[in-house]
Amino acid sequence: MNRNLDLLNPVIMGDETSMHALFRHLREHDPVTYVEHPDFEPFWSLCKHQDIKYISQNNDSFLNNPRTVLVQRDFEQALREKFGTRNGLETLIHMDNPKHRKLRNVTRDWFKPGPIERLTGDVQAIAKAYVDKMEDMGGECDFVRDIALLYPLRVIMSIIGVAPEEEAMMLKLTQELFGGQDPTQSRGTGVDDGLGVLMDFFSYFTGVVEDRKQNPTDDLASLLANAVVDGEPMETLDQISYFIITATAGHDTTSATIGGGMKALMEHPRELARLRANPELARQAAREMIRWVSPVRHMMRTTTEDVEFRGKTIRAGENLCLWYPSANRDSEAIDDPDTFRIDRDNRNQLAFGYGGHMCLGQHLAVLEVEMFFRELLPRLEFIEPAADPEWVQAIFVGGLKSMPVRYAFR
Repeated sequence: MNRNLDLLNPVIMGDETSMHALFRHLREHDPVTYVEHPDFEPFWSLCKHQDIKYISQNNDSFLNNPRTVLVQRDFEQALREKFGTRNGLETLIHMDNPKHRKLRNVTRDWFKPGPIERLTGDVQAIAKAYVDKMEDMGGECDFVRDIALLYPLRVIMSIIGVAPEEEAMMLKLTQELFGGQDPTQSRGTGVDDGLGVLMDFFSYFTGVVEDRKQNPTDDLASLLANAVVDGEPMETLDQISYFIITATAGHDTTSATIGGGMKALMEHPRELARLRANPELARQAAREMIRWVSPVRHMMRTTTEDVEFRGKTIRAGENLCLWYPSANRDSEAIDDPDTFRIDRDNRNQLAFGYGGHMCLGQHLAVLEVEMFFRELLPRLEFIEPAADPEWVQAIFVGGLKSMPVRYAFR
């Protein structure tokens, strides 16, 4: 049975149960498969950890441009016409060396473990504010909509320097960008709707750049607005694209991890009890939640020469899709991968990517997840689902859309 077209079905790919069932089938029966769909340019799908890791650490042989994420053919064409590239605004995830290395270096030191650790107090304070909010809600809330979506948003917006009153707008734009296939999050089904989301981001962050050039502070926005590359001011289009990827990926993926992590703890009460009793495991638990959820579903690469994977020859210039949730449940690389275990050694997981394009914000994401559960669990008496969860329908970045819960605080 050929099930590879299910990879392009946002209903199947949005829900963790159906998604992992699909990947389990493909890893076993068709781990390297050619996918042809009338609405998408064709591509090769790769589901095994070993193959994905190899491609990710060989950036000169497997390029990010010209195709970085799966979008429909008509939207790709519109992006080429609007911006001159297939993916629209060329963010860090779309770039290859030497440009990628040069622009990544602009914020590399800012996102290193040392500087991120110095944010611990600020992140802890924001975590406390949202746990306080949860307690004040009186024992029932939608954990995703009321807490998990908003806490990482506040963290990254405070780091960038976006005012609190503008956070709702940023959340809506992010959901329209990543949830473009979801009927309740999408702005619309037309190409102009997708372009409109990008242009709204562009308009907003153009104003931020202009302001920080005139009124620099110590926030990340000022660093980007006044960045110098090769002795010249960073190009405005590169600045705007930098802001977009930082602002969106900087909270949406962490929100998905916190929501999915809470769901995993409810489904594994022994692990919840262990984490409450051993708060020193919170950092390991955060990394396990990130592996478990794997909110970034895929990235694309393009081959520079003919290559063979598992008996299949992929020609130079053809596109590969790397499925991270599948890699993170591959039993050949991850021990007992379908078991949620808070003390797991997660050095092998690929949720942050690998190699030169490994996520810049990984240390911040781990810190946010760790601080939230360090704050919540000692205060929580019990928590349980109050209704079935809902998932964002998406094939690129996914996670929970809604998860009503009942709970009591100590």
